[in-house]
Amino acid sequence: MSYSVSFNYNNETHILPVNPEQIEMSIVQANEKYNILKLGQIVVPTHMELTKYSFDAEFPHNLRHYVETAGDFKTSDYYLKLFSDWRKELKPVLFKASNGLEKVIDTLVLIEELTITEKAGEEGDKYVSFKLSEYKEFNYKTIQSEAGIIFGKSSEIEMNPKGTGLYVVVSGDSLWAIAKKYYGDGSKYNKIVEANNIKNPSLIYPGQKLVIP
Repeated sequence: MSYSVSFNYNNETHILPVNPEQIEMSIVQANEKYNILKLGQIVVPTHMELTKYSFDAEFPHNLRHYVETAGDFKTSDYYLKLFSDWRKELKPVLFKASNGLEKVIDTLVLIEELTITEKAGEEGDKYVSFKLSEYKEFNYKTIQSEAGIIFGKSSEIEMNPKGTGLYVVVSGDSLWAIAKKYYGDGSKYNKIVEANNIKNPSLIYPGQKLVIP
């Protein structure tokens, strides 16, 4: 079975000289908990968090018989400088992994953390622990409101001239009442639902901050 791990940046592919023994993927669902009168505590799923990847890889200083890139060998220092330069650019890289049967991973990531170890008796060789985070491309703009600075997708947020841009929910509020206040029509509450990615329009709570589009 052929096992391969690589990074691609600016259309240049860099295969790891020694493939990791394993790659861990962490896929977490984000949930919010609410206390409902007479029902007790309930859990509402809100979204899937970004996938996290972690693995350890060896970067030899000299060519070894088990190196995957024998025909184009680069030293450990070359790779460490490469990773450092990518991170300074503050841009994502394309992360690929294949087990020989299928392409298991093919996604944009940010290299969030690198832990580099050098062992006595193996001077020059580097052992690197990677922590990667899935990256999703988006465009955003900053909106200044009386309550501070908030961010949102530029395609979704257009400020209502009647509003402050951000509304803080108080006890007794409903999305219908808030829409009535800002639009003069409570049936337009779906605008607020979509702008704030609200999963259940019946569940808003005091202190919750809502973008008013």
